[in-house]
Amino acid sequence: MRKLMGVALVLSLAGCGSAVEEAHKAVSAQLEKPSSAKFTNVRTTPQGNVCGQVKGKDASGNYGGFQSYVAIRTEQGYQAVIDRDGSNVVVRAACGEPITQAAAPAPTAAESATGWDVRIADNNPGALSDMTSRLVEHGFMANVVNQNGKPRIFLGPFTSREEAEATRDKLMAGQGIESQVEPHPAP
Repeated sequence: MRKLMGVALVLSLAGCGSAVEEAHKAVSAQLEKPSSAKFTNVRTTPQGNVCGQVKGKDASGNYGGFQSYVAIRTEQGYQAVIDRDGSNVVVRAACGEPITQAAAPAPTAAESATGWDVRIADNNPGALSDMTSRLVEHGFMANVVNQNGKPRIFLGPFTSREEAEATRDKLMAGQGIESQVEPHPAP
């Protein structure tokens, strides 16, 4: 059964390889050193967009942290948007759940400017890419942000603290992943 699933996965990816490669070229073109691009958590949306995370080398030859991206399918090819600070609404709407404010109750003064994030606890075992892969596999859109020179994993932003707390509770109950709710952008 495992071999059959592996064959099915390879066949499903074979059909979308050229689209993903085209999308990755558009994303790579936005990096300082396009040939250094490394991709993870790559997936396609029903609309034909390509989502995932990318990292590349800077001018001094050092890799930065992974950043979320979306390559939006257009008639001219793919248009890439990289979420450099973890707050790009275009990337979140195209790759995660859309941020809707019409149905949300009026925000409090603390929420009005920022919203809420769920930060994954730093003491979780495993590599950064392993944790983000695990989150994506279980339906959570993870964003990696560098804070004070340290990569951190966030989910959100959420329009209300209650929504963020519900996600945190779901993470702990379903995956055993410790996290905490913080104002967005996190300090």
